[in-house]
Amino acid sequence: MSDPIAYINVEERKLEWATPIKWETPTVVKMGKIPLYTKKEWVGLTDDEMQGFGNDLTSPHKSIRDVFNAIEAKLKEKNNG
Repeated sequence: MSDPIAYINVEERKLEWATPIKWETPTVVKMGKIPLYTKKEWVGLTDDEMQGFGNDLTSPHKSIRDVFNAIEAKLKEKNNG
């Protein structure tokens, strides 16, 4: 999970940035809403990718740990860019 960019201070009822933010714009500007967090849709493995890992399981040179590590690496690559 990534680090938060802001926190809600419930006691003081205010938003606090995780790191100091410096604004370089005029005080009054017309802007749309700026999201604090975004949610990326999960990307799974294709049928062909799953078949490839299935073929690895039948290889005498690959352990189950090797296959799990390869699957994990592929999913990280597809979901974290």
